[in-house]
Amino acid sequence: MAEEKNIKTEEKSSYNRRHVDNIKRTILIVFFIMCVLPILFCLYLMVRMNSLEDKIDVLADKLAARKLAAEQAEAEAEEVSDYIMDMEYIASDDIEINTTESNEYLMMIEGEPVTEAEVVDGLEEEVSLEANDSLQQESSNGKKVYLTFDDGPSIYTDEILDILAENNVKATFFVVYSDNESLWPMYNRIVEEGHTLAMHSYSHVYEEMYASKESFIEDVTMIHDFLYELTGVDCQYYRFPGGSSNTVTEVDIQECMSFLYDEGITYYDWNSLSGDAVDTSLSPEELNENIMDYVRGNSGDSIVLLHDLENNYNTIESLQELIDTLKDEGYMIAPIDENTVPVQHVKYDQED
Repeated sequence: MAEEKNIKTEEKSSYNRRHVDNIKRTILIVFFIMCVLPILFCLYLMVRMNSLEDKIDVLADKLAARKLAAEQAEAEAEEVSDYIMDMEYIASDDIEINTTESNEYLMMIEGEPVTEAEVVDGLEEEVSLEANDSLQQESSNGKKVYLTFDDGPSIYTDEILDILAENNVKATFFVVYSDNESLWPMYNRIVEEGHTLAMHSYSHVYEEMYASKESFIEDVTMIHDFLYELTGVDCQYYRFPGGSSNTVTEVDIQECMSFLYDEGITYYDWNSLSGDAVDTSLSPEELNENIMDYVRGNSGDSIVLLHDLENNYNTIESLQELIDTLKDEGYMIAPIDENTVPVQHVKYDQED
């Protein structure tokens, strides 16, 4: 009996231990779930938040571009109207002067006399052709498109320059400093082939260059001096990393603009973009559709934001088709120069 009693006691004790172990495991599982699930949920929220921030940036760029287009519409319309009036005045003035001179003598063309009426008709046609030639030099639809490439040089810069050369197109390159010396010949090739060499920053590290006005000045000075020593070009065009409307700068952007203004440097944003730096999955066709939607919607000239990056070859793949489309639709493709009207998301307030 005692032995049987001991066996039952041991069985009961073993059962109790298993029961306790089960309870412990249950408690550990519940504790693990309560700790891990919130962490996983937080990670999911962080990923979603980053994705939404990228989308917000794209929408903000689109909104800024549309706003700029609307603001430029009235000014562009007035410029076109003034140009037409000037051309009409020049045409009528030239005809009047030359008609008076034709009364004094008869012109001879290949020994044949020409009447006064024929002289006037010829002058009218000549003035008309001159006016048409002038407009054709601008573009057949009166608008220019400035292709700009940020963040280069890269391993693809040569290919970009080859495509531009094949199409006799000039562009603008907002470059950064590269510590890869094998890419340094690209800076000189940009200049030698007639493109505009412009500054985008030395480090392109927001936390460093936008930490203070002094750090911004140092960054601009370093990229300016680097390019001057390497190419001999005194660069006078600049693009803020993130644009003048960026929200990451720790210093008042007006202070940065004040420095650029004092140095005679003009900053350029954009009113057309492909989205190649935001979404690397966009196909060449999608990149060009994005650009042309902006270009066609802009009332005046368009400054197109593209990127010379090593992680998105689709930009290079899309370039030939983009050039063909712009030319087919009558746009003149030009590099930024002193006559280019700046597109600026945030204007410099000289009163500050």
